[in-house]
Amino acid sequence: MTHEKIFVLETGRAVKVMVEGVLADDLSKVSIQVDVLIKDPKDEEFKPPIGLAHPKYWKLKNLDADKASQLQIQYSGVHRKHIRKTIREFDKLHALEVQD
Repeated sequence: MTHEKIFVLETGRAVKVMVEGVLADDLSKVSIQVDVLIKDPKDEEFKPPIGLAHPKYWKLKNLDADKASQLQIQYSGVHRKHIRKTIREFDKLHALEVQD
């Protein structure tokens, strides 16, 4: 299950926060993965915050998946409250889906 939400920051940058639930092998719990994409006012499409031309790109490539995701979130400019809000919405949607 995936949930996406777009926030527009004061700078005009749009940040797409994507929350995905991954079911454990034994079906006992759902792990949440958060990813972000950005779109500056001059851009036409969303892109990762740290691309090939970014000074932290090679640092990103040497990190494990969790730390790389945290670095992407940090450089996107999105606030923690936006991340928390998206996760809460995902949890509500997941709870409704489980009830059905």
